[in-house]
Amino acid sequence: MRIVRYLASGGRGPAVGILEDERIAEIPATGGDLGPLLLLDHSGLEQAAAAAIVHHDCSDVQLLAPVGQPGKILALAANYHPTDARVPVDLDVDTPKVFIKPRTALLGPGDPIPYHGVVSQLIEEIELGVVIGRPGKDIPVERAMEHIFGYTVINDVSARELRFPPERAGQERYEFFDWLNGKWLDGFCPVGPWIVDRDGLPDIGNLDLQTVVSGEVRISSNTSRMIFNVPQMIAYISRYCTLEPGDLIASGVALGPDGADETFLRDGDVVEGTVEGVGTLRNPVQSTGA
Repeated sequence: MRIVRYLASGGRGPAVGILEDERIAEIPATGGDLGPLLLLDHSGLEQAAAAAIVHHDCSDVQLLAPVGQPGKILALAANYHPTDARVPVDLDVDTPKVFIKPRTALLGPGDPIPYHGVVSQLIEEIELGVVIGRPGKDIPVERAMEHIFGYTVINDVSARELRFPPERAGQERYEFFDWLNGKWLDGFCPVGPWIVDRDGLPDIGNLDLQTVVSGEVRISSNTSRMIFNVPQMIAYISRYCTLEPGDLIASGVALGPDGADETFLRDGDVVEGTVEGVGTLRNPVQSTGA
């Protein structure tokens, strides 16, 4: 089952619906965000769709980021094995590398990824996105899946190099913060095109991922190559902060089979990221000038 946020022609603002066979059943009383839907299971979503009075053809609406006001956008760095060798990782010995992107980075499907004037090297990072439904703190690994509402596609757009004033150049003590700054720019977190509910995608440990840029396949990989799987990352994150309904987790960028060098995006490129069983997120790249 696919859950969407959208703008309909003549509508007053964002709406939420359930998409089946290219037809959207609009769910009222959501306030334009997922709200109470996040606490529903597959059966509850089916009942909500069956009770809908207003319907739209998907081709007649503008799809938006499926979560409009996430409390937190959390992302993992370096969470895929760079080769096909898969080495077991003990969560108590090594831990995920987690950072946060601001809500102002959120972007919807089809919206242009801004190539900011302060960016000199830009890359895409297509990832399986996890949407939290049930809140929790100190969630054990074996209960982590119970806290998931569904899955989406997230593009953790990243500036590999930023243009700083001359007095900032070459100061090694800033390298870590410069890396973070390259993750935080406006529009650097496209999400969509929808959410597939948890029951609609029961095996997330073996999903193919593909990144295509302007018709060229950049990456073909699989979620089986994750170092930390989704339950492990939920357990780890919830040790340090409470996970709340609508929080997003980007599970880490898939790498090529040999960890190939990155190819930077250019103004005018079109990025298409596909996660098997979820869908394809498409966004053009557009320069914003200086």
